[in-house]
Amino acid sequence: MSLLGVALLSLAAEEEAKPPPAEATELEPIVITAERETAWSPRISTATRTNAPLNRVPQSIIVIPRQMMKEQDVQNLADTLVNVSGVVPVKTYQTLILSPLVRGFSADVYADGMPAYSTTATTDPATVINVESVEVIKGPTAALFGGGVGSPLGGIINVVSVDPQPIQQHTLGLRTGSWGTINPFADLNLPLTDDGSLSLRITGDYESAGSHIDVTGQKRWSVNPTLRWEITPDTVFTLRAQLSNLKMLEYSGLPAALVLPPATNNNAPYTGPSVDPYRFTGAEDAPESEIRNTRIVAALKHSFSESLDVNLTAQYFHSSFEEYSIYTFASAQSPLNATPNVYPVLSGYLPSEVEQWTINGWLTKRFELGPTKHEVVLGGDIDFTTNSAGLGFSHLRIPIPGPIPDTVIAARFGFIDFASPGSTLHYVQPDIIDQTSNRFRTMGGYIQDHMTVFDRVHVLAGLRVISLALDHQYTTKNTLGAPTAYQKDYLEIAPRIGAVIDIAGGVSMFGAYSEGYRGVLNYTGKEPPVPESSTMMEGGFKLVNDDLGLSGTLAAYQLIRENVPTANPFIPGSTVQIGQQRAQGVELDLAWEPTPSFSLLFAYAYTDAIVTEDVVNKVATVGQNIDRIGKKLPRVPEHSGRLAARYRFREGALKGLGLGIGVTAGSRRPVSFTNDYFTEAYYVADAQVSYERKAFKALFSITNLTNQFYYEPYPYLGEDVVAPARPLSIGLTLSTIF
Repeated sequence: MSLLGVALLSLAAEEEAKPPPAEATELEPIVITAERETAWSPRISTATRTNAPLNRVPQSIIVIPRQMMKEQDVQNLADTLVNVSGVVPVKTYQTLILSPLVRGFSADVYADGMPAYSTTATTDPATVINVESVEVIKGPTAALFGGGVGSPLGGIINVVSVDPQPIQQHTLGLRTGSWGTINPFADLNLPLTDDGSLSLRITGDYESAGSHIDVTGQKRWSVNPTLRWEITPDTVFTLRAQLSNLKMLEYSGLPAALVLPPATNNNAPYTGPSVDPYRFTGAEDAPESEIRNTRIVAALKHSFSESLDVNLTAQYFHSSFEEYSIYTFASAQSPLNATPNVYPVLSGYLPSEVEQWTINGWLTKRFELGPTKHEVVLGGDIDFTTNSAGLGFSHLRIPIPGPIPDTVIAARFGFIDFASPGSTLHYVQPDIIDQTSNRFRTMGGYIQDHMTVFDRVHVLAGLRVISLALDHQYTTKNTLGAPTAYQKDYLEIAPRIGAVIDIAGGVSMFGAYSEGYRGVLNYTGKEPPVPESSTMMEGGFKLVNDDLGLSGTLAAYQLIRENVPTANPFIPGSTVQIGQQRAQGVELDLAWEPTPSFSLLFAYAYTDAIVTEDVVNKVATVGQNIDRIGKKLPRVPEHSGRLAARYRFREGALKGLGLGIGVTAGSRRPVSFTNDYFTEAYYVADAQVSYERKAFKALFSITNLTNQFYYEPYPYLGEDVVAPARPLSIGLTLSTIF
């Protein structure tokens, strides 16, 4: 029934309850307005720290709402991000090794607009139980965002948390499926006062699941309580706590040389015995790697008037992990020619701990001046981060005089025969060799004006002054390395400017320039590093047409990253900071919802990401080519895209039934900077069937519907390593709302 119908019935009921009037009274007309109902086309973002519609922001920003995640049965951030062009997600088993990529470069995972220090994807929540939406802000955004060691150079993946609601509603559910998955979950919303001004929401889940890779799997849990207090209609205080734990047996992948043809003449094709792609490649008796994250956030918003409000957010973040691994390192310890399937291995141990305090506050003022409307943001932030980490590694191989018979090599402790299913290893925890302690103090002040001229031109201009202080201490027992210690202060100004011009029919044209600024991590040079920087220019068109149900962005861009730490081929274990990388391309993200029953998503990206400056190797190296200039960046497909559709039956006998299907595809991808190996082009289909009736919902999903087999790049420690993609998998979710 429509909103108008509900309103009229309500009025009729009220009139029946009243005594007849003495004489007829003429009623004023009732006008009810509402936004067009959509499932996949949200209009909000934190990219400008305002509530500006996306089609008025001169930057590519894609928002994936909770409704889409639920209908596609996504379980983690990686499954969510396949819906966005130009993004390379990170699977759960890769979180300690890699970071997600946006436009070819590493992106940081933020939560509710606040940073969380990490060098990989360890801040990934590994679940979407507490997620309202995921915002992908493409390109550098130093003018507004910082903290930890600086602002992201490639983009931000901002995870927006759910908020308590002033109604009592609880959801309990259970998901099961392939690989012995058991995943109970809960979402409890409880008003604590009669008027709902104080409310509590607690989400949480537990998962125990195996994997398509032998032996491996994961156990994880999360608990996320949120308290929302509407002190007055103009003042809202929110207190969040997010706690999570993830345990898994480390998987180090398969050497690409054993399963992929070489892309150049530098390496001979492998012609040995076949290798099981799903075999485990480590030590089954190794301790499980564990990630523990704790985040506590207090946020206060107060509106002084309709034109002036203030936001203040304070965050405490603590993260720690212990990583236990056994892995190959072919660039230093390659197999013998006589036994190319037998690799020497190393044993690794990496403990790390991060403690971070962040405060961010800003004022927003809205006013009109002649034909212009302004929304000015003035703010600042300060962040204190400490990180201590250790690294232990050892060669399990015990040198013995050659020649070494093949039978001896295969049986030796410290070697793995990838062609032998029974070839297993025992984990030996090495002593800590390297220890690093970093202290960062980041401060920033920023101002931004989002101006509209004659209701057709929208200009966004911002400027941030950044102060970064670094205290670095590094000690090592490795004879190839040397201890380093330095304290350094940096000062930088990061601008951002762009404009959107409304054309007609909901079509807008935009252009923008922005910069990124970030301290250098994992640097082993002798001199203090210069912070990395990035600059981006982009332009294109935005579309929001409610009559047609269309929304989307078409953008072309060029993004340059400078001062990239680069391995020095002349000094083992050392890096020099002369690298430069460039990404450029075209991206299209489009959502079409002609009716509330049907949704269609299309995403496509052409990405040309290469190394443009590097250490030039002038020393002839037999069998290797370590000159990287002109090489493509690892893991980045030149062409990638997704098409997904959803149909919802809203009337008749099939009311409550929903059907969805999607296809994700990509071209071949370089495994590492060497470009010696590329994974093949791929496509993978998924499908969902759901049924919802009153308080009950069932959802059945299939991933990799056609059971396509392909390898994915997994550059473990930068090596040429791959992992098999997940084969056909099913999931069944049952939930009830009460």
